Amino acid sequence: MNNLYKIFTFSILSIISCNKKQDWKPSIFDEKISTNDSMKLMNKFYDPEELYDDSISSNKKTSFVIYDNDDNKNICKVKIVNDTLHINIGYSTGFSSHGFEVLYYDKKYNIVPYYGTDNVAIIVDDNGKEIQGLPPKHFFHNQRLVLNKTNYKKGDSIFGFIDFSSLEIEGNQKFKHKGRGYFKTKIQ
Repeated sequence: MNNLYKIFTFSILSIISCNKKQDWKPSIFDEKISTNDSMKLMNKFYDPEELYDDSISSNKKTSFVIYDNDDNKNICKVKIVNDTLHINIGYSTGFSSHGFEVLYYDKKYNIVPYYGTDNVAIIVDDNGKEIQGLPPKHFFHNQRLVLNKTNYKKGDSIFGFIDFSSLEIEGNQKFKHKGRGYFKTKIQ
């Protein structure tokens, strides 16, 4: 019985692992991307102030990424967690945030959009039991990630380009999203 349990557990974990890896796409590499005119232009601008920060950003512009026609207010921050690079491109007001995170590992990437707010609404049924909605599903197509090199470590500069479109389905509602542009920063 114990061996049957091990085989069953291994089979389930294998299926989950295989499904997760199917979402990861191969990256493109261009070591000359850092000399692109858009990258040079970013040095003339500063990141927008995020309202929860104490002062206006003294950082040079880190993102020329337009996400859902958001007036180019996005900021790029990158960190390494374990062996995965987390490229976060988005904007926060202190009350809400939106954007997307690119997870990069072993020359492949996966895009994960996010949205958060401090508005908390609890919906209950007739019996007073909380109703929790299903999380939205995202379907990506026409996606491309270009990076300046294949491997990174803390303190490295990263230069990149992202281009994608996606469909978000939440219940019976559908939303289209687009992200496109250049980004650069130092890895924290």
